[in-house]
Amino acid sequence: MWNIFVLLSPVFILLFLGMLAERFQLVPPFGQTTLNQFLVNLALPSLIFLSIAQCRAEDLHHGSFLAAFSLSLFLTFGLLIPAFRRLHPQGSYKEDVMLSMLASFPNVVLVGLPVLMALYPGNPSAVLASTLTNILEIPMVLVTLFMLVSSGARGRHPVRTVAVALITNPVVLASAGGALFYLTGTAVPAVLESACRALGASVMPCALVSLGIVISARLRHHDGETFHRGRQAILFSGKLLIQPVIALAAMTALGVEEPWRSMGVLLSAMPTGTLAYAMSDSYKVAENDASFAVISSTLLSLPLLLLLAMFLQ
Repeated sequence: MWNIFVLLSPVFILLFLGMLAERFQLVPPFGQTTLNQFLVNLALPSLIFLSIAQCRAEDLHHGSFLAAFSLSLFLTFGLLIPAFRRLHPQGSYKEDVMLSMLASFPNVVLVGLPVLMALYPGNPSAVLASTLTNILEIPMVLVTLFMLVSSGARGRHPVRTVAVALITNPVVLASAGGALFYLTGTAVPAVLESACRALGASVMPCALVSLGIVISARLRHHDGETFHRGRQAILFSGKLLIQPVIALAAMTALGVEEPWRSMGVLLSAMPTGTLAYAMSDSYKVAENDASFAVISSTLLSLPLLLLLAMFLQ
């Protein structure tokens, strides 16, 4: 247990430092916005680009891993829609869809990647696993968007907006650039490699400090938002219990080998992704539940991840 705690201690320390920075105003208001922009537009794309461009052919032969993780995403999503419907039969169907996404959309980048990098230091598979699972979440975004739109959620040209956002996203562009280097067998120039490696090294601290700032700000400036306890109970059960169990069963059944099996289960147990909250807020669907779910699932997941890492080790 102590070894696992030591490995994960940087995650807890950086998260706590972010909370302290916000609490004592060591960062300007909305400072996490600038930090997130740097992270999403420069640091994370650099890390993903380098991990794909320099990966080996055998690193991409993970069909079983991809299939198992996809099952954990969509089975959890599909199973929880009727559960939310049964809880509130008179509620809106689009709320059931949004809540199910919140319960099945793990934060594999801002939380998952730093955790894997802490548990598997120097292992390029950690970055690759996070990248692949992040790509697998794109179909879930599109499915949820289609269901929200078809059930009456309002939005201005949502399909076109999502399509443009995807093809201009720095992470998508970095993935495509890395794939181009990989497929052509071209070595990344030394100057470009050094720059990307320096930027990539900032992903873990930036992601966790930024998340700590956000958590502290929302806890301190809570404005009386209401949420449904029953919904949160189902949501947390799905996100932190049902989804990891499905992932473990699927990874085992499909013969996924270590360390990919453990990384897949850990990634499935990550807290609710902030993109799910952004969609909820954008469409004004269960946004209060979404805000509470992101904060609470992040705080609850930290001790659970410690126990899960011990179990998988």
